Amino acid sequence: MLPLYKNNSAFFIPYFVFLLAGGFVLVLWNKPEIHLFINRYHSPGFDLFFEYYTNVGLGWLIIPVALALSFVRLRYVIISLLGFLLVFIINDSIKQFAATPRPIEVFSQLHQSLYFVPEVEMFHMNSFPSGHTAVAFCLFAIVAFVTPNKAIKFTCFLIAILVAYSRMYLSEHFLIDVYFASFIGVICAVIAYTVGMKLVWLNKFPQMDKPLINLHKAK
Repeated sequence: MLPLYKNNSAFFIPYFVFLLAGGFVLVLWNKPEIHLFINRYHSPGFDLFFEYYTNVGLGWLIIPVALALSFVRLRYVIISLLGFLLVFIINDSIKQFAATPRPIEVFSQLHQSLYFVPEVEMFHMNSFPSGHTAVAFCLFAIVAFVTPNKAIKFTCFLIAILVAYSRMYLSEHFLIDVYFASFIGVICAVIAYTVGMKLVWLNKFPQMDKPLINLHKAK
C-alpha cells in the first residue's frame, strides 16, 4: 500500500493538505457558517463556468475515462469500472440512509437567503455525501495512479477538487458533503486499483495488460 502513496505523491500530498485544512474548518465552524462564507464570493463568469464544469462529476465520466484507459491496458479499464461501481454502491447507500437536507432547504428553515446561480436546478434532499465529488475523486485518482507523469497526477487532483468546489459554489452541497465524498472516492480508487493489480486470476489472461483498443495493430 505504501508504494501506491509514494508513487502518487503529486496527487496524495495536495489531497492530504485538503483533508487537513478542510477538517480544521469543519471543527471550528458549523456547516451553515462555512457555506455562507463560500456563498459570498460569486461572479457572472464563475456562475457560467461552474454551472457547466460541475457536470464533470456526473456518472457519464466513466465513459471517457474507461475509453482513454482502453488505449493503455484492459486491466485499467476493469479497475475504473470497479472503482465506479464501488462509489455508486457506497456513496448512494449512505446518501439514501442519511437523507440530509441540502443548503436550499437548510437556509429556508433558518429564514436566511442564499445566492443561487440562475437556471441551475436546485435539489432539496440527499445532500450527504456528494455524488459528483465521489465520482470525480475516484476516477481521477485512478487516472493519477496509472500515469507516470507527476504533472498529470497533480492535474487530476485539481480537476477533482474543482468539482467539489463547484458543488458548494452552486449551493448543492455543504463542505462536509464534499469532504467525506472525496474520501469515499479516493478509498474506492485505492481498493479498486489494489484489487485490480493483485488479482491472480486476471494474470492468466495476457490481454489484461495490453490495450483494449490498439491503434498500431489496426494500422
